[in-house]
Amino acid sequence: MPIVIQSRSFDETDWSDEVWRRTHFEAYVVAKTKAELTGRIYRLVNEAGEVLEEVRHLGSSFGRGAD
Repeated sequence: MPIVIQSRSFDETDWSDEVWRRTHFEAYVVAKTKAELTGRIYRLVNEAGEVLEEVRHLGSSFGRGAD
C-alpha cells in the first residue's frame, strides 16, 4: 500500500505532497531524515487519505532561550 509523505513548515497551514514510498517503514525513515535535515513537519498518509503518523524533529536548540 503506497504511503504519501506530505510536509509543511510550522507557520504554514497547507500540506504539500513530497514523495511516496511502498511501505509505512520506508516512508517513516524518509520523513524522519527529511525532518532532521529541514526542520519541517512531515506526515504519512495512506491511499484512503488517512493520516497514519506525523513526524517532527526537535533540534537541540528547540525551545531554548538565549544563553
